[in-house]
Amino acid sequence: MFAVIGILVVFGAVAGGYLLEKGNIAVLLQPAELLIIGGAAAGTVLIANPIHVLNKIAAGLQAAFRGTKFTKQRYLDSLKMLYDLFNRARREGWGAIEADVDEPAKSKTFAAYPEVMGDHHVQAFICDTLRTATSGAVDPFERMPVSS
Repeated sequence: MFAVIGILVVFGAVAGGYLLEKGNIAVLLQPAELLIIGGAAAGTVLIANPIHVLNKIAAGLQAAFRGTKFTKQRYLDSLKMLYDLFNRARREGWGAIEADVDEPAKSKTFAAYPEVMGDHHVQAFICDTLRTATSGAVDPFERMPVSS
């Protein structure tokens, strides 16, 4: 979505700036010129990059125009899961969630939210962060010093 918005901003800025300088907008709409510039740019990319980089470029372009996997429901599920964990830690102590954090695959709390825990980056982030709290290495009320 942001890629489309970005493209529209670029075209809008170019056309708007050109019109502000009293330019004729029809001059910008030259198919032959677009073919020359676009073809030269595409050819340069093909010449300058090996095939594995071109595959990553193509995958990146597809990802830019595809929807994100981080939906409102996924954020809500993440917050619900964290609420369940923090509520249990509040009632039973941090030690109660230590087994969940150390082995999330065996955790009933994490199993209740398969979409959230299906992303290994999210799982690692949550478990590593909570592992610090459950180990007692950091005081929960410790504040970072404010630099002046």
